[in-house]
Amino acid sequence: MAGVKEKIESNLKLIKSMVEGFERDIDIAKKIDVSYASYKSYKAKDLALKAIYEEIKNKRNEEVEGKLFKLCTGYDYTEEMAFKCKEEEITEGGKILVKESVRVVKVKKRKDPDLNAQKYWLNNKKKAIWKDDPHKVELGKKTLKIKQQQVEEGIL
Repeated sequence: MAGVKEKIESNLKLIKSMVEGFERDIDIAKKIDVSYASYKSYKAKDLALKAIYEEIKNKRNEEVEGKLFKLCTGYDYTEEMAFKCKEEEITEGGKILVKESVRVVKVKKRKDPDLNAQKYWLNNKKKAIWKDDPHKVELGKKTLKIKQQQVEEGIL
């Protein structure tokens, strides 16, 4: 395994960039010339390699969380829109020339808050208050207890 260790440790920067680029582990192993099984085994044990995957996972989660928050609160953005314009021009001979052109204009728009995103956020961040049915687990436990008693008593 010494050869695998050396290959992986000497290619940590490459591995990090490949993981950031959504490369699969099997492709990373091929690129650094180690077997997929050896790479997986080393990845499970090595703290430096685990740290790379964890750092990238956390970075992606933070990015998604930020975008989800923007969906929850709404945001302004600029969009480029193309408009077809017609211009009429009267020539010296009295003829009307129509010129068409396309103009690209930046338009400021607003994305209103998304109710489903808000619900998802609150269901995950404030579970005790915002879950769909806050008493569901408690009621389920009570129902299970009643059914167990009924089974023990021979009612069911």
